[in-house]
Parts: sequence; C-alpha cells; structure tokens
Amino acid sequence: MGFAVRRWFLPWISVFTCSLLWCRGRAEGPIRYTALEESEAGAEVGNVARDLGVDVRDLHLRNVRLTYESDVQYFTVSMESGTLLTKEILDREALCGSIGVCVMNLEVVMDNPLEFHRLEIEIVDINDNAPFFPTSETRFTITELTLPGTHFPLRRANDPDVGTNSQCSYRLSRSDFFTLNTKVSDYKSASVDLVLNKPLDREQQAVHELTLTAVDGGTPTRSGTSHITIRVLDANDNPPVFDKDGYRISVLENTAAGTVLMKLNATDIDEGANGEIVYSFGSHEFLEVRKMFSVDTENGEIRAVGYLDYEESNVYELHVQAQDKAPLPMTAHSKVLVEIIDVNDNAPEIRVTSFSSPVKEDAQPGQVIALFTVTDKDSGVNAQVRCQIGNELPFVINSKYQNFYSLSVKKPLDREATSMYNVTVLATDGGSPSLSTMKTIVVSVSDVNDNAPAFSELSYVTSVPENNVPGSHVLQVLALDPDTGDNARVRYSLIENSVDTVSILSLFSVHPETGVISALQPFDHEKFQVVQFWIEAKDCGSPTMSGIANMTVFIQDANDNPPTIIQTGSRSAGSGDVLVPRSSNAGHIVSKIRAVDSDSGHNAWLSYEFIDSTMGVLFKIGLHTGEISLRHPLGESYLERRELFILVKDHGTPPLSATATLTISLVETAPEVISDYKHVDKKDGYLTNLNSYLIISIAFISGIFIFCIILFVALRYLEVRNEYGMKEKTELCPDGEGNWLYSQTQQDSSYLTAQPAHCDNGTLKSNPPHEGWTHVIFNGGKPGDLIQRYSITVGNNSQAPSEVRE
Repeated sequence: MGFAVRRWFLPWISVFTCSLLWCRGRAEGPIRYTALEESEAGAEVGNVARDLGVDVRDLHLRNVRLTYESDVQYFTVSMESGTLLTKEILDREALCGSIGVCVMNLEVVMDNPLEFHRLEIEIVDINDNAPFFPTSETRFTITELTLPGTHFPLRRANDPDVGTNSQCSYRLSRSDFFTLNTKVSDYKSASVDLVLNKPLDREQQAVHELTLTAVDGGTPTRSGTSHITIRVLDANDNPPVFDKDGYRISVLENTAAGTVLMKLNATDIDEGANGEIVYSFGSHEFLEVRKMFSVDTENGEIRAVGYLDYEESNVYELHVQAQDKAPLPMTAHSKVLVEIIDVNDNAPEIRVTSFSSPVKEDAQPGQVIALFTVTDKDSGVNAQVRCQIGNELPFVINSKYQNFYSLSVKKPLDREATSMYNVTVLATDGGSPSLSTMKTIVVSVSDVNDNAPAFSELSYVTSVPENNVPGSHVLQVLALDPDTGDNARVRYSLIENSVDTVSILSLFSVHPETGVISALQPFDHEKFQVVQFWIEAKDCGSPTMSGIANMTVFIQDANDNPPTIIQTGSRSAGSGDVLVPRSSNAGHIVSKIRAVDSDSGHNAWLSYEFIDSTMGVLFKIGLHTGEISLRHPLGESYLERRELFILVKDHGTPPLSATATLTISLVETAPEVISDYKHVDKKDGYLTNLNSYLIISIAFISGIFIFCIILFVALRYLEVRNEYGMKEKTELCPDGEGNWLYSQTQQDSSYLTAQPAHCDNGTLKSNPPHEGWTHVIFNGGKPGDLIQRYSITVGNNSQAPSEVRE
C-alpha cells in the first residue's frame, strides 16, 4: 500500500517542483534546483541550457561539463536537450545524514569563452524510512511503592528522514496503569516517558506487557513498534532525585581526553544501600555517546574520553541515571546537553576545478586562467577564507561566489621577460590563530610574434677592392629576434633601389639564411666610389615583423689606369713645341708638362723624369710639378731644335706610366715673346714656392678629410638610430693656390685606408641612401688660366675634364 501511494505521490511532487523552477526564471547568483531523493537514474532535474541562456546547438562546441565537490558524479547534462539529469539514485540520508536542508553544490563550466555557473541542487526528502527503536523489546522493573505520576524514560525511536518525515508521535497500547507523556526539548528532540497513573499491586499483576508505537509525520505515514515488559517489585520506596531536571554544558572541541566536563548530583532519602547512589548512562544510550563520554559511577563526574569534533557533531544529548543500591533499586533519570564549541582546527582546502595553460603573452587583462574552490570545515569566523597571491605577479584573484574564485590576467605578459610563473595561492581563514594553505599553479606563457628582428649594428661600413671576383664575400650581417620558433627564424633580403639606374640587386646579393652579402659583379672605382643600400631582416611569424640596417660599401681603388698627358709645349708655338730665347738665363722655365690619372690617392700621385739621362745636362724637370727649366744659360753652340722625352709615372703598385715628347726651338730675342716669358718668370718663382707648400698641404688636408668622414659616419649612425632619415653633411676643402694637376679625384676610401687624400677647393656632399656622393675638384691658378674641373659621382661615369675660363 505504501509503495502504491508513493508512486502516485512522486509525479505530483515533480510537477510541483518543475513549476517552481519555471516560475523562478533566470535569477542572479547560483541557479537552484530541487530533486527528489530515490529518483531513478535519468530523471529530469531542470533545463540548464534554458536557464543559462545557452543555445542547445552550442553545448558540444562549448564543451559543457559539470564539476563536483565530491568524487561521485550524481548528475549529467544532456547535450541534446540541455537538461540536467540524474546519473545515480539519490539517497538523501546517505548524502547529508541528519542535516535539515540537503544541498549539493556543483558548477557548470563552458569553454569559448571560459565561463562557470554555480548550481545548488536541494535533495528533497521523502518519507522512505520508518521509525525504529534501538531494541525491539524493553524490560524494566518497578517497585509497587512507586507513586502515581512517576515518569519512566523510554527509548526514543529514530527516523533517518528529516523534517516532518522524522517527527514521530507515540502511542501506547491500552493500559489501566500506564500512559505516555511526550515533550519536545530545546533541540526539538522528543522525550518519551512512561507515566504511572495509579499505584501498582504486584499481587494483582506482577507483569505488565505494553506495546509502544512510533508514527512519523510523513505522507504516507510510517511506523515502528517496541515491546515493553514491566515487572512490579516490592522494596525500596524512595527513588534517587537529581538536583536538576536537565543539564546544559559547552565544551571546546579540542578538549583533551580525560577532562572533567561536569559533575552530576542526585540524592536518595533512604538509608543504607537503598540510599547509596550509582551513576551511569541510561541503558538505552547510543554507542557513539559512550565512545565520547564516560560517567564516574561513584561521584557522577562526566569526562571526555574521545576526540570531540565539531565538524562531525556539534551537540550531544546524554541520558544519565542515578540508581540506589537496594536489592530492588530505584532509578532517577536526567539529560545532559553537551554543546561543542568550534575551534579553528581545520586549514582551508584549495581545489582547482578548471585550468588553461599555456597562456598567450598577448592575453588581455581579465582573461580567466583557472577556477578553484576554497573550503574550510570549520564554521563562523573560522570558516571565512581570504585568498591572495604575490603582488609582483601579473595575475589577480577574483571571488565569484562564496568560496569560488578565479585566477585571471592583471596586466600584459611578456614571454621574453618571463616564460613561466609559479603562482602560489595562499588561503587564510579568519580564526585565531589563523590557519592557511598554499597551492602552486604553474602558468606557462606561449610566444606571439611581438618582437621585430634587430641587427647587431644599425649601420654597417665595409670596403671592396675594385676588379673583385664576382660572388666574392663582402660582409656577414646578423639580426636577432628574442621570440621563439618561427617567430624568431630570420630571413634576410635587400631592399630594392637603384644607383644611377643600376639596380642594387644586380650589384649585391644576401643569403636569406646566413646573412652573407656577396658582390655579384666586378666594381670599377672610377664608376662607383661608394654604394649605399638597405638590408631587411624579416621573421617567419604571423604577422611578420622586420627590421632594417644601412650598408655602406666603399670601392677601393686599384692602379688600373695609366697617366694621361693633357698638355705639352706652349700655346704660341703649337702643340708640343716650345720657343725658348737664346738669351734665357739659368732657372728659366721652359715649359710644363700637364698630366692626370683617373685613379685616386697614391695611384694618382704622378712624378716626372727624363727618359734620356743626358737631357738633364741642360734641362731639369720638377719631380712632382712637371716644370722644365734651364740649368745654365744657352750659348751659340746649342742646336736650334731639341727633342725632350719625358716619362710620367704614378705611385701605384705596380706603377703605370706614359711618355711625352717636347720639342725645344731656340729663337732670337723677340720683345713680345721675351715680355711674355718675363711675365712668366715673375710668376714662376711664386708657383715654385707654392709647389713646395702643396706637399705639406696634402697631408694636412688628408687628415681633415679623414676627420670629416668619421664625423659623417657618426652622424649617419645617430640619424638611423633616431629614424629621422639621412641628413646632408657638407665638408669644404681648404683653398690652395698653385697648379697641382696630377691628382684628379678625392679618394673616398681614404676613410678606410692610410692613403693620402687630395682636393683643391673641393666640395664633398652626402646624399640620402638612394643617391651617391659627389667630389668636385677645382684646379688652382690665376685669372685667365684654364680651370680643370673633375666630377666623380657614384653611379655616374662622369670623369672627363671640362675647361672653364674665369
């Protein structure tokens, strides 16, 4: 009958429960459901997807799962309907014991993005347990002198259910002598006393047989019975009496075993053995009480004998009795309520429920890394927990719900600075003294491509000899990327640009892996003195990042051009012919050989000498000036025509040379010619002195030029570093007077070599990387002389001299 009623009643309770959940809707805070105990596996508890506002089609994608505080999983979420279902048969008594409200806490965790929601499922009790007595039969004796109204405590019935399902009412089988008296104490525990209504007469009835029935308040009700056998004796007519009807004491849970908790006090007005009292627990006291407490039979001291634990039980109800020593003893009964006071004897427990690692270094602040719960078995202030981590860590702890926490990113991460963090979570309760627990969570940081490759130098300077072999090594560059994997793998390339319409990619190449720069073709110093271009280093990350560096290559000059004779003789006599008056004195300047060399530096430093040593008897030639003069006056015996053979040689290794032929014609004194040569004679002394100073000036100017080049490179380095581009820098060579024609160009590579540099009234200009450098040299002289101008521009083969008259 009870089973049929139960089957009829359960569906209506389920409908009522679901109606309450539907009316509740989506509430703030934890989502609360109710489930009936003893529900079969697969019973529907509630629709999680609907209450969380999640589309059922997204349940698989978001990896919806449940986490528990217990090891047994009693529930599951249906991925087809989003319904919370039972997996095991729920037994409220096994899960929560005598706790009034049985609540199971679990979490719904979803990915993409990571979320969690707390579920509280209350297990609703049903009346599935009948009351039962500790023993099926109770026996005791009562003296016939017992006064009517005397109470005899009976063993209570126990019902594992809670609420009204466990509240028992008692009834006694019909009796003329006994009735029941029940009352509820402060802790709502009903005490059952058998009350004597009228005096007993052993002679009339020595034994009384009674049946005690306990009925719970459930629907349908359940009951249990116990048989009571009462023997009526003669003898002792005064029972012991306690000084109080009941006792209440409070004890700390860490009270040591053997500590005296209280002392009972009962008296008996009888004399002798009938008045001597023996204390003990009631014969119906539960075994768990006897394990925790003891009573001294002589003095009534109650002691703690076991380890008291507030978390197991916070109150004990002791049933004590005082019995005299008469042959027919009489007994007095009382209760002792022992309240256990909580002490802080349990440290917090940390349990990680969800953890995502590694974390990308570009994770945004607020991204959740881990979810964990912190529980403390204590109560009150002792169970109030505070969590913290080191302030120096880039993470923060947030409290979602009570005892539920999340670990999230607080500030930007940098894998290159720190690739792994040991996050130690310290949980401290509010007890005194407080207890704490530490748990370390290892968080790894994964790399993202947030660093561009950086060259070891912002600007590279090197040199290459002209006429180099194609494919020859120029320089190896190095760029480093602090990232890892493909994000740190660097590939090199040249940035496309041109030098005087010549693509830089046709002049140089760079190995994409090693950074070795090679020359693709031979260089001609007379065509290119300096080549500038840019190198790019690009990583293999996504998206890629790159860095650039400037490359300056000086083309070193080689002695591959012989001197070129550009002028011999005098203008009045035609090319190669010189008219000399017979009346000329020693030191008279006959003529001057003019020659140039397309090379630079020492390779363009010319010297002059006679091929035939016999020429030196009458004439002498300036070693560096090319001026031919008389050693002594001419006489009548000298021939009217004479040919001079001059060798012009540079200072290269090996040296190159050219020859010139000069025809000397002796003429009689002519006023206009003599006048012209006298004019030249006056100037000759001045020019000769300047030639002496010229050599000294060359060394001085070379030093100035080297300083200019060093200053230029330093400024270029600062300009690239500050990313302001390339700025112009102009250096002006100092003035020099005289006719120094054997050095045509300024040697750019003198910045890298010890060769002297020569320039007269020249200008050096540095243009941006896609342009060249220009050297302009003006030949000194007096007004009316020809000015030899030579212009060499990188990328432009413009070396032919041009004559400009001032």
